[in-house]
Amino acid sequence: MLVVDLDGEPLAPLPALEEILLCLGTWEDDDRQDPCADTEPLRVPAPLAGRVALAAVQRLLTDLTPTQSRRPERGRLLAPDGRYEHAPLTALTLPAADIDLLSATAAALGHPGLDPDIGELVDTHSEQLTLGYRQAEPPELVSHLARLAGLLDLAPTDDTRLLTARLRATPPGTDCVLSDAEEAAHARTADRMNHIWAHGSGIDRYLY
Repeated sequence: MLVVDLDGEPLAPLPALEEILLCLGTWEDDDRQDPCADTEPLRVPAPLAGRVALAAVQRLLTDLTPTQSRRPERGRLLAPDGRYEHAPLTALTLPAADIDLLSATAAALGHPGLDPDIGELVDTHSEQLTLGYRQAEPPELVSHLARLAGLLDLAPTDDTRLLTARLRATPPGTDCVLSDAEEAAHARTADRMNHIWAHGSGIDRYLY
């Protein structure tokens, strides 16, 4: 898959999600170790239960963090003849199961039947999250996670395969200057990414 470097913006909610899932894991442990007869145990839906989603999020953070805020000395992605610079792309292999778990986690956190205690936990961490220059609202956290999952699950095409092959053939630390065919493939792929990530925003498209 191809991961675009948007200066860390796609990963911004993952630390908050990790904290939410860590709290849920602790609550589950407390319920098992000290069950109360007069209260029902917390209803934690899959895949939030049992630290399943937590493990996936931690793996994704480990794999994705190096793809963001890359310094120029790691190699630039350039248009033909070096006319201008694109946002860096990283060819990466991630477990499909982890991406599926991220998508399912976003769906679970956004479900209207979510336990109120979990909903309050999500609200608290959303208030502490900053997206760009503003604080995120709870629905934005869930939406952000869902869009990240969609970005990571971008279906492969001839364009993505062409770009992946070129990136993997480029030695680390050297610039990758695209051919005309690769530039056209990049434009189509960036359009697809921008549609998922920024709902097709013309302004955001220039980031790629």
